[in-house]
Amino acid sequence: MPISFPIAQSTVSKRVLPKHLLPMTPRAAWDGWFAIAIFPPDSPIRWLKAHLFHRACGPGMHPVASFEGMDAHSEMLLTWAGEKDVQIRQNDIDASALKHAENPLCVELPERFSLRGDHPDYSMEFSLSDQARAEFHFQAHWPIWWSKWGRLLQYAGRHCGVDVKFDVDGKPMKLRGMGVMEHVCGLALPFDITKVSPIHFHWDVLCFDPAGAPAESAAGLSIGRNGKTLVELRAAACFPGGSARAVRGLRVRYLEIAMKSTDQGDIAVPLRWEGAMRGRNGLFRYEAGAATPPAALIPGGAMMGFDFEGELTRPDGSTLPLTGVGFNEYGDFAGQLIHIKN
Repeated sequence: MPISFPIAQSTVSKRVLPKHLLPMTPRAAWDGWFAIAIFPPDSPIRWLKAHLFHRACGPGMHPVASFEGMDAHSEMLLTWAGEKDVQIRQNDIDASALKHAENPLCVELPERFSLRGDHPDYSMEFSLSDQARAEFHFQAHWPIWWSKWGRLLQYAGRHCGVDVKFDVDGKPMKLRGMGVMEHVCGLALPFDITKVSPIHFHWDVLCFDPAGAPAESAAGLSIGRNGKTLVELRAAACFPGGSARAVRGLRVRYLEIAMKSTDQGDIAVPLRWEGAMRGRNGLFRYEAGAATPPAALIPGGAMMGFDFEGELTRPDGSTLPLTGVGFNEYGDFAGQLIHIKN
């Protein structure tokens, strides 16, 4: 039987307030602000992710954010992918000049980063000098909380519609899609947990067709070992025609995995997988297939875009076919996935 942790809330209703988006450092060991955008298949790029990571812990300590490859330095990242290529732009930065205010909301690192707004309209801007610049304009819908433990570990996010102005190497583009805006902060440990952990994690963000209804989306997180889900950790969904609800965490079964050579070395990359989430709206099952190359930024893992087809089976037995696009992150710390027999 899988271990099942209780989800943080029975409904997706706790509002993300300005105070939840402000820095918690130096009381916390680190802060991170993240923007994710998922675009339709006919867009020039399929997904775009940006972050500002502020490391505030001392030498010899390792932020829990090392799960996503953030550890030794404060940094800014812009990464994106089309169907055939992936780009990563990443700089170490000095985040000591970060300033903030709650009313009106403003988190700013001069000339590099800003977060402003009030529900439901927010903006996040990231600048890597003349390399790349992204402006995310979010229209917030429903909130999602993966954890609410203050300076120990807090994740506050929103599923949104998003308009993006993206300029890379002097080539501007305007894009519209589904987005997630996040603030995460937490503790640090005297060792790198990714070096000793025997687990892997898998996080899917799904945007249901038709495009233009970004509130209709889902996200699920699972922890596994030896290719099997151990903990259906967290999930939430707003299925078409319904309201956003917390549901039982994500269960994943890998169908096809291949070794890929990346700038970070050889990694196992899921090419096809099945996911399942269960809640009051019923059981949602889907099959996903990788739609972009992997951005190898996570220990033993990567970020990818994917397409999916699935079905929601409601409690009354009726079914609703669901298709769409998504964004995935996974980390394979123990190097187990390549040993799975497909």
